Amino acid sequence: MNVYDKAHQLAKALKESAEYQTFKSLEKNLQANPSIKSMMEDFKKRQFEVQSAQMRGHKVEKTKLEKLQEMEEQLMKDSTVGNYLEAEFRFTQMLSDIYKIIGESIEIEDLE
Repeated sequence: MNVYDKAHQLAKALKESAEYQTFKSLEKNLQANPSIKSMMEDFKKRQFEVQSAQMRGHKVEKTKLEKLQEMEEQLMKDSTVGNYLEAEFRFTQMLSDIYKIIGESIEIEDLE
């Protein structure tokens, strides 16, 4: 058994999955609306900054958290964004589950 062949098979299965197909379709819808696309990019950038700071053990300013919450509430008013974020979550959850399965089978320990 060639491990690389199996990896390519897994990649193909992921690409053909309903979760991925839905995610990509909704991503196209999001990309078609420049204003929502721009707001999402800004939101994700700020979200990443907050999460990175928290992971490094830094305290995040309350105003930054409030701004992020406001942005999320504004974005979620649009059904395109809500559907996209839900599809993104389902797809990334599937990837996380697969990583966990692989990690457990070869005994990769969490670095936490």
